Amino acid sequence: MTRRRIAGKVIILGPLLLVASLASACSSSSTSSTSTAAATLATGKISCTGVSGTIAFVPPLTSSGTSPESTNIAFTASGCTPSGSNASTITSGHGTAVIKDSTNACTGITTSKPVKVTVGWSPSTVLPTVVSFSGYKVGANASGDYGFTLPDTGGSDNVTGSFSGSGATNATASTYSSSTAAQIATSCGSSTGLASLTLTTGSFSIG
Repeated sequence: MTRRRIAGKVIILGPLLLVASLASACSSSSTSSTSTAAATLATGKISCTGVSGTIAFVPPLTSSGTSPESTNIAFTASGCTPSGSNASTITSGHGTAVIKDSTNACTGITTSKPVKVTVGWSPSTVLPTVVSFSGYKVGANASGDYGFTLPDTGGSDNVTGSFSGSGATNATASTYSSSTAAQIATSCGSSTGLASLTLTTGSFSIG
């Protein structure tokens, strides 16, 4: 066979091979997408007995701060048990929230503000939950560790996403740091300020 005939066959086969490759890729993509488990909007209630994480203050809180403040909260909820739900098992929840304030004065931490918490669940096939609390209250647990309880006294909450039911449900949360009020005050009065709090205990429930 001459080189001209071989070249001609390559020219003809090239587009055919490309079409075959594209068809194979599309088939593989279709199989992959159909094999992915559908996301579940969880019903019923859920209760988690453990909360741990971090509250980061940017910039750090100081006794006489005047800069705009961003409080960034990240936590893990453990010991989670759903009830009356189509999600039979929830191994944990992973939540985030951001609170804005006009200044980074340390006294601002004691002033109640609205908090919007977004919680992703494990397994990830369960759709996230968003809880909007009207505010929070501060206080210490039996060990003297400083923390927060949500919602605030006489406050409210609203839930959307998984475990939301009709929308307005009974959501509560509490979390306590590894620091006492005196230790926090000392950090606020230091030259570096209070950059973060470590959350060690708490609970979280919806419904």
